[in-house]
Parts: sequence; C-alpha cells; structure tokens
Amino acid sequence: MGRLTGRNILVVIPKDYFDEGQLDPLLEALDKEDATVNIASSKLKEAIGMKNGRIRPDLLLVDCMEGITGDSYVTEAGHGTRQIKGIYHGVVLVGGKGARKYLWEDKILQLLVADRHKNGFAVAAIGSAVPCLALSGLLEGVMATYEKSKHADVIMEKHSVIIAEENVVSANASLSTDYNIPIITASGKEAIAEFVETYIETVLTTREKP
Repeated sequence: MGRLTGRNILVVIPKDYFDEGQLDPLLEALDKEDATVNIASSKLKEAIGMKNGRIRPDLLLVDCMEGITGDSYVTEAGHGTRQIKGIYHGVVLVGGKGARKYLWEDKILQLLVADRHKNGFAVAAIGSAVPCLALSGLLEGVMATYEKSKHADVIMEKHSVIIAEENVVSANASLSTDYNIPIITASGKEAIAEFVETYIETVLTTREKP
C-alpha cells in the first residue's frame, strides 16, 4: 500500500505542448504511491507533448469542478453515470510550451485551484504553469519559483510574487484560510524528483475527506 492510497490527485496539462519531462515522472511517482490520478485538460482529444509524447486526458477541466463537491461524472459504455469518488486532495499544474496559451488565462482553472487551496488541499505548479497560480490570486507576497521567461516575469512581478532561487518552494499562500497547507512550486523538470517528494508529503497533511 502506497502513501497516497485513498487520495485523489488531479493533474492538469496544457491541451498541447505539455512537458513530458515533468508529466511522466510525476505520474510514475503518484502511481507508485497508489494515488487515484485523473488527468484534465481543456479538450478530451489526445494531447501532444513537446517531444511528441501523447496522452489522452480523463476529464475536461470544466467537469473537474464537480470534484469540489464530491461528485464525479464518468462515462460507461456510452452512458453518463454520476459516482461519488471524493474530492481532489491535490491539484498539480504541469507546464510546457503550451502552458502560457492554454493554462494561464483559463478562468475555470483559476477558480479550481483557488477553491482547492481555500478548502485545505494541496495545490502545486511546475515551471511555466506557475504563473497560473499568480493569476489565481494565490501568490501575492508569497515566495515561489518558476520557469523564467519574459512573459512569465511580467505576470509574477505584476502579482507581487517573491521570487526564490531554489528549485522547489513550499510556502503559505496570501489567501487567508482555516488551513495551513502550503503551495508548492517548482522551477521545471530539473526539480521534479524533489518536487514530487515535497508534494506527496504535503498531500499527506490534508484531510482524507471533506
């Protein structure tokens, strides 16, 4: 039995040009720890990675909002069935070249990560996906790391993020909550091993049930 048995993790990827160097080891580590993992994107069609890797998301982002209340809408033999699967104990945003175009300004994603953090669950982002957390209002005056670029730098500065030089940062968010669950950020795929361990330890501090 792995450390994340009974925990549900939502992994969000850009609908194209995700970074396999981030996603593949993340999924492998979560699987090893027996987490229940759903991959979400803004389309259900097969996503293409930066190195031509391919993966089909399990869910549309808009449908992941049901996970907030404990419902999950699944399809069996062509028929929709509502099942109680439990909420997402954690959300991880995976970066890549497609993050700026497909993740940063996604209002549904912003609402999702803000809600997950507000309700005491583990929110994290890697590399070029980190600005999405800033745009969600979670990183104002908060220490974080990210994949630097001229566009990302503007977002992080605009939202008063305190930039750290470390590859992985665990810090309490600016949004006031009743819980003390930090937000985890990573600079990119070079930090994935450290990021995964930090994130797993953070998920283990969340409530098992809402």
